[in-house]
Amino acid sequence: MGYGVLGASIFFVGAAMVAGAVLVARRLARRDAVRDARAQAWSAGSTRLIEQLNGSTFERVTFDVDDPQLVFLGERRAIVTIPEWPTVVVGTRVLRFGDAGFRQAIVSLQGDTVRSARTSPDREVVIELGGGTFLIEPTLMPPPRRRRSCRTPP
Repeated sequence: MGYGVLGASIFFVGAAMVAGAVLVARRLARRDAVRDARAQAWSAGSTRLIEQLNGSTFERVTFDVDDPQLVFLGERRAIVTIPEWPTVVVGTRVLRFGDAGFRQAIVSLQGDTVRSARTSPDREVVIELGGGTFLIEPTLMPPPRRRRSCRTPP
């Protein structure tokens, strides 16, 4: 095997690695853009949807990629996709994702009827069920990412 073939092989392997890294970076950027758009859509048009949950039944939690979805059954099925896990209030206990009993609290609310669903002026969503409450706080948009330059300073 000559040096020309070896050099060409090394070049093509390096080019393939760079192309793979670019594809991964683009996919991650697209995923972040979709998540940011979902958070903006949530804050912009969800008030009417939330009010329509009154009288429906909390069925279960599902997932859309990484985002939790609260599924409600009423006159029609309503799926509320939220950017982060809600805070769950059951009795005097306030539980957040990661707290002991958080998952059990959500499961205990399955089958409960929505007594009240509303948004507050600061865009917090409150969904009161027969046995507890979901508090969905607005997500702050992360600051824009700065692109790093591959160039070295002069």
